[in-house]
Amino acid sequence: MKFLALGFLAALHAQLALASDETAPATAQEAGVSPAVSGNLFYFNRHRKRYDVGQERFRDNLNHQTLQGSIDISTPFYGNTVGFDLGLFYTTDLANSASPDHEMSFFPWRDPWSPDWSKRDAKSGPSLYRAHLKLQHATGDRRFWGKAGYFQPSGPGVIGVNWSLMPGTYRGLETGLDSGPLSIAFALADQYKSPWFSDLYHFRKNDGETRVDYLWSLGARIRLASGFSAEAAYGESQGFLRSAHLKFKYNSPDEKIYFSYQLYGMADRDESDSPNNQYSGRFAHQHYLAAAWRPAPWILRAEFLHTRAPSAQPQHAGYFAYRLIGRYGGANGAYEPWWDNRSDWNHNRESAVFLGVSRSLDDLLGVSGFTVGLSGVYGWGGRVYGVDERLRESAWSADFAYAVPRGPLKNARISLHYTRYSNNSDQPSYSDPGFKNLFQDERDLKILLVIPWEF
Repeated sequence: MKFLALGFLAALHAQLALASDETAPATAQEAGVSPAVSGNLFYFNRHRKRYDVGQERFRDNLNHQTLQGSIDISTPFYGNTVGFDLGLFYTTDLANSASPDHEMSFFPWRDPWSPDWSKRDAKSGPSLYRAHLKLQHATGDRRFWGKAGYFQPSGPGVIGVNWSLMPGTYRGLETGLDSGPLSIAFALADQYKSPWFSDLYHFRKNDGETRVDYLWSLGARIRLASGFSAEAAYGESQGFLRSAHLKFKYNSPDEKIYFSYQLYGMADRDESDSPNNQYSGRFAHQHYLAAAWRPAPWILRAEFLHTRAPSAQPQHAGYFAYRLIGRYGGANGAYEPWWDNRSDWNHNRESAVFLGVSRSLDDLLGVSGFTVGLSGVYGWGGRVYGVDERLRESAWSADFAYAVPRGPLKNARISLHYTRYSNNSDQPSYSDPGFKNLFQDERDLKILLVIPWEF
């Protein structure tokens, strides 16, 4: 951590800073002297069945009930300059009769490169997910800021975190500048942990052996009063992968209309003939279009993805993953498409269309807080090395949610989400060679209860 701390201080004093959505506005708490203490209590119940091609029947893939609690302590900026944020959580399974790697508790192995499939029980316990020093210096409409320690990126850039009930964590620094409509940010990290591992680990290449000492990100965003915003970012992992994105968005002043076009790109730095050459040495990319119309009490969404992830040899991924460490859970990217319909819809040459509608029931029931929704996705055209057929996959989901509008349990919420997913190929789940990021038909029910607290 020594080189990270020195780099952080040098960047801040030299004002080579960059910016952030979360840190940009001053909060009411910053004007006080007492830390803010808050957290959440979670109950998560999931039952997912997956079709087994060999046995020609559905089998339990996940079936667990998990309890999790978190606490966050955030100080004000003392002297309007320095503060500290701390966060930890504890998780345990109340019951589990299927796979132990279900993301809401801790996997029973130490990192993404060391799976032990003989383990049958998820691991319970605490985890520190945030602990960083934060600094700021404001002059006029300019604000320089920074943080160093265990953190989640908050400024524009290519790196992001995995989420379960809690976020993943990097060890490193982030520093930034907000100046009027412009935000710039730089981040550097040498370790990470996804929220389904209790301890941080070093980055590694896909072979699980070659260590990656660091990754970095640089990004800029401009937001205009008209509702238009644009963002560009670039980053690299040492000797392994590079990523970049462009994001253009329009959100109308009344927030009823939203449009966005986003381009995500990945490329190899490691050109060896090994699993570490992920995209056959070529530019992998993904186009994302999104539109929303929000005439209360309705929200209607239409979105589209198209993926190119070249695969010319068996070791190539054949699917697009926007992260600077290739292994799932090894790191994550600042990636926005997410449809909660199981698949990632991201194999080479695949296109996918999402349609969704949700409605508040306040006017029908005369009671605030109830929402229902339906969504569906269809993906086609996926093609990868070693497979002659083209991929077709589809899913639909139904949602029901209630959020307590007032009283001592204000903002507590319960949600139910059910998905039916269909894979029209006959391949077993996660075939290699084949569609490596694809599983067979699923039926998935999730129930989540969240009770926030603060004092």
